[in-house]
Amino acid sequence: MFRRAVFLIAMIPMAEVTGAASKLDEIPAYSLGIDALSGQLWDVAAARFQDALGEKDLEAPQKQDLLLRLAEAQIRGGKSEAAIKTLSDPTLAENPAVPFWTGQALAATGRFSEAIESLKSGATDAKSPHRREALLTQAELERAIGDTEGALATVDVLLKSDSRSIPARLLKASLLLDQGLADEALKMIPADSNLDDKTAAEAKFLRAQSLLATKKYEDALAIFNALIESPKGQTLDRYHAAILSRARTRLDLGATAVAADGLLAFIQQNPKSPRLDEAFDLLMECVPEQPTPNDAILTRIREWIPKVRLTSPAIPSSSERAAASWPFVEPDRNPLAPEAMFHLALGLRRENSIDSRAAARRMLNRLRLEYPKHPLIPRVMLEAGRWDLEDGRREQAASHFAALINLPNVPPELRAQGLTLEGTARFKEKNFEGAAELFTQAASLLENEQRNTARLNAATSLLSSGSLAAFEELSSEVENSDLQDQLDLERALFLASKRDPAALPALRAFVEQHPEHPRLPETRLNAALAALDAIPPDVEFAQQQLDAISKKTRLTLPPDQLALAEIHLHNQLGEWAEAAERAKTYLKEHKASPMRHSIQFEQGKALFQNKDYNAARLVLEKLALEAPDSPQAAAALLLSARAAAEGATPQSQTESINLFNKLIESNSPFADVARLEKADMLIHRLSRLEDAIQTLDPWFKKMKKDDPLLLSVGLLLGEALFASAENNTEVLVQALAVYDRLLEELPKDSPSRSSILYRKGMTLERFEIREDEALDCYVGVVQVAGDSSRTDWKSVELCGFSALRILEKREQWAAAKKFAERIADLKGPRSQEAADRAKDIGLEHMIWDDQINSDQENPAVEKQEN
Repeated sequence: MFRRAVFLIAMIPMAEVTGAASKLDEIPAYSLGIDALSGQLWDVAAARFQDALGEKDLEAPQKQDLLLRLAEAQIRGGKSEAAIKTLSDPTLAENPAVPFWTGQALAATGRFSEAIESLKSGATDAKSPHRREALLTQAELERAIGDTEGALATVDVLLKSDSRSIPARLLKASLLLDQGLADEALKMIPADSNLDDKTAAEAKFLRAQSLLATKKYEDALAIFNALIESPKGQTLDRYHAAILSRARTRLDLGATAVAADGLLAFIQQNPKSPRLDEAFDLLMECVPEQPTPNDAILTRIREWIPKVRLTSPAIPSSSERAAASWPFVEPDRNPLAPEAMFHLALGLRRENSIDSRAAARRMLNRLRLEYPKHPLIPRVMLEAGRWDLEDGRREQAASHFAALINLPNVPPELRAQGLTLEGTARFKEKNFEGAAELFTQAASLLENEQRNTARLNAATSLLSSGSLAAFEELSSEVENSDLQDQLDLERALFLASKRDPAALPALRAFVEQHPEHPRLPETRLNAALAALDAIPPDVEFAQQQLDAISKKTRLTLPPDQLALAEIHLHNQLGEWAEAAERAKTYLKEHKASPMRHSIQFEQGKALFQNKDYNAARLVLEKLALEAPDSPQAAAALLLSARAAAEGATPQSQTESINLFNKLIESNSPFADVARLEKADMLIHRLSRLEDAIQTLDPWFKKMKKDDPLLLSVGLLLGEALFASAENNTEVLVQALAVYDRLLEELPKDSPSRSSILYRKGMTLERFEIREDEALDCYVGVVQVAGDSSRTDWKSVELCGFSALRILEKREQWAAAKKFAERIADLKGPRSQEAADRAKDIGLEHMIWDDQINSDQENPAVEKQEN
């Protein structure tokens, strides 16, 4: 909340004018204006100065003095906009007093930041006519917008030139008190001796407040009592502040009943106090958290609320609207009534019964109806909207907040609170862009830390909406370094939530650059998760981050994220049993966690990796049964089917097929994976080749070129056809058609081509008359193998040794020796085996390198090389 600004124009002597005043005294209107100004008749003074400005032959200095006097009267009379216009007169363009008075006028309109800039533009210069007052006003304004550090720096400028300035010392004490530095504040407060009554009273009040802040309640209470017993020198506002501070002290001492009695008496005796709202708020602190229907304080507050008096108008004529026949409320003019209504509504809300909550709403509605222009109305709208949110009345809440935002003359902080509550509601509804818009509006009404918080909320909303570009734009406009750090962190966390590879370097940089940041543990946890999610995982960094989080701090972190990070770390370290146990512990301690199903899946996965297949099935099938609509259900079913497939019994394998079928028949994204794994199981575990072909063949024929499973399905289908063909050439032709389609549709640089060609060659060998074609396939793979770095050595060398086998079978020993040497030159995993084979062929058949000539070379090899 903004502090109420205190402006210091009253400290400037009313009669202070320039040398042109002697000539102005000859103008009757001017003299009357000065007289009205000294009598605090502001509007009369302004009118007289306007009359004086109408005089003919005014010299520039005289006109300047008149304009300044007019502006002063307008400011003091609450006509600040008119004063701003007056001060913009070209005659005053070079007048050194203009920045000061402009600052005062802007401040009075609530434009605090502009007022500060105006004061800085010349009013605080060493030769400014109102330098002391300008500096004090600037400090108060900085205080009002929450910039306490700036206010202290401004006061120190004044104290540097006048270390004994009593107003500056008192203001600095008050600022230090705002910062919680009560002991330092006490040192700044001057002794009461040699102070006038007003200043002495101010010093005593600040001393008592400082003692209260240091919990020296009895000492503070004694000073407050003395101020109350001797009001001399105090303004009404300061005197009432002392009474309320005494009540606060009594509350802190635990004397709630005494404090309440004093507050009730104060309110009764001072219904027009400028601190009436504060008194009621303090009184509500004396009410229990959940009061009874006959609570003594609430009962006393009810007595200040008059009964509703309904007056029915005469029967309307046919030309009048129907609404004219409704009874209307004639409000009581008791000044306590609005405050009593508002705070009774708060108390009734606290009772928390159905009847009391309804009564609270009726009381707020009555306040709005009877006192539509009361200063409390913005707070009424804010509370009504807050209650609506608590009660799930979302539309009504939006209506109340909209009404609050559109009310005239609403304090900026209240308007910002309404925008923030509505923005928070929209955020919860996942209307992130709408939330960001309202948080941005709230930021425009606030200053300093409050402004930074609102902008951070806006930025977070933009990130949640996925609008990284809008977030970056907002971030680029930020000048506050602390807020920029927060935005950098939010951006990194957003990237982590999206599993973006850029998250890890961003989080790593934040950890390194901000070792003392209050959100460092949260950052470390997310950095660990990002490191474990990276490709390849940075296990060492992840472990360092988790180890750096103390046991005590771990209790403050989200337990689900912490558990996931530790489970993933165990998985990366191959500690499957530990991962499963960590998941089990979490599930036992957090039975209602929204992350329960994710952790349950991790537990089942770790058990599967640990080859504890039966336990894995129990966990995973329970998850799929309990939460069939959860994101993890389909994956759990797939992993459960895999676990069943690992079982050694026919029953478990049959159950695996049933689980695969269940997934295939669903709309799950794992349906195709389940179909593929079912076919693999039919081929490799159950030898049910025909069933596998029936599953794969129609699927493969319908597949498009860009289907990501085309290769996997094709290879598996080809394998099933090959294994089932024996010497059935029709089936072998089907297998060749599968391989030819894969070779045609796969990219020329696909690392899978060598595997397909190997399988094609094996199929061709099954035909008695197509061995040459098989040899051609094998040799072709070896010939191009040296063109790039390989990742498919197994297929390449299988082709090489298959070609070598055919050459040896044909007894083409020279070609076989040369080809074996070629395989060895590839420097693959089996290169030494190939080199040894070439040597053995040469020794066994007495083939020397210089004896090998082109006539001895294999035609198939020669053909490929040409």
